[in-house]
Amino acid sequence: MTLKVLIVDNQQQKGTSLIELCKQRDDVQIVGQADSGLAALRAADELCPDVMLVDVELPDMSGFDLLSAADWQSGPLSIIVTGGPNNAAAALAAGALDYLIKPVDAGRLGESLERAQKRHHSPSAGVWKPRLAPSGAPERLLPSHNQLRFLVGERQHRLYPLEVEKIDYIHAHGNYVTIRSGSCDYIRRDSIKRLAAELADRGFVRIERSLLLNVRAIVYAQVANHGSFAFTLSCGSCVQSSSSYRDAILGVLPLVPLSRRKERSGLKRSGER
Repeated sequence: MTLKVLIVDNQQQKGTSLIELCKQRDDVQIVGQADSGLAALRAADELCPDVMLVDVELPDMSGFDLLSAADWQSGPLSIIVTGGPNNAAAALAAGALDYLIKPVDAGRLGESLERAQKRHHSPSAGVWKPRLAPSGAPERLLPSHNQLRFLVGERQHRLYPLEVEKIDYIHAHGNYVTIRSGSCDYIRRDSIKRLAAELADRGFVRIERSLLLNVRAIVYAQVANHGSFAFTLSCGSCVQSSSSYRDAILGVLPLVPLSRRKERSGLKRSGER
């Protein structure tokens, strides 16, 4: 039986090597290519591949996020392609059938595809059917914040699925972010810009360039200097906003009327004296 394969990789040169390796096999048909997570979801719904070869680093989401959005339990089998063994455990935890390390070896790819053949044609294998939203669009093509329930964070070489609602704040450090949840910090390879867009409808607001705050974690706020705020959180931390993000904060939290009322009250008492 022939496996229908979708290759998801935004780096054409590396993607081409996968294409050439797949073309050498008589039991593989490349049905499409995608250079981003969203393009992969669209292609998967249109082409119904049996297997997706997914690069872990995509421009709009990680390969792990793609597996989550694609509903791997009933979706196509997925094989993660990664630059090193550090992502192996995360790949399997995310529901991948297998993982391949770059540069991909023909023999290792063959082993993964043979595993996929056996799994795909087993009696327990399900049929993937796109779940439709009321608009008629596939549900997995709706904004990903509607589906995101967990972020995977790493701590002491262990991977933890963190419930979004229980995250206190996310702090950016170059190509990585630190996720604070309770009394623990976790790291994740991601950008604050992407996470801000992903979590905007989940109660998160960007309070300065490198800091994303979960409003559920706020115990109280204090007006600071130059239009900024200091937030005391349930985890015991205190974080301060930047004045340039004041409007974004006020769009989520009605803090200005209270602070202005206090200022007006103070001015009135001064005048009475």
